[in-house]
Amino acid sequence: MLNKLVAQTQRCEIRHATPDDADFIIKLLNQKSFIDNIGDKQVRDRKSAQEYIKRSFQMHYQAQSFAPYIVYLKTGQQIGIAGFYQRAYLQGPDLGYAFLDQYTGQGLASEACNSLICMAKNNMRLSDLHAITDISNLKSQKLLLSLGFKLSGEINSQVGKIDRLFTYKFI
Repeated sequence: MLNKLVAQTQRCEIRHATPDDADFIIKLLNQKSFIDNIGDKQVRDRKSAQEYIKRSFQMHYQAQSFAPYIVYLKTGQQIGIAGFYQRAYLQGPDLGYAFLDQYTGQGLASEACNSLICMAKNNMRLSDLHAITDISNLKSQKLLLSLGFKLSGEINSQVGKIDRLFTYKFI
């Protein structure tokens, strides 16, 4: 299961997370942009990062359910996470992603997410796929629209927080 490759793009590869990704997870989850747009996961050290990887990634791999993955450049440099989540308040899975700030605005998230959408279309037999963004995260909303998602409305994903809900319809 270690380093299991899930998808490839022109510049990136997408694989299962491992405990060795702990330092990267700490860096990503503690970026101001991550905390502002997704939330503070309280992952500050290697032990909590490894627990987060086990709980948020590896348990889903073992259950063969929707899961997030590590996105990295073909040089081996980890640059983000992207994958599928099943939220209790949604009827179907949603596409989620977060990238290190220095790798945003270069089309890498678009590349990775496009690859995952193709994977969902070909392997998961879904009729639609959702995505959620913070109401003020205009960059992410623009990315979703460019990927073919349509704004579906607003949703209360957390108590007291309104997010935008997007839907991608598979034809």
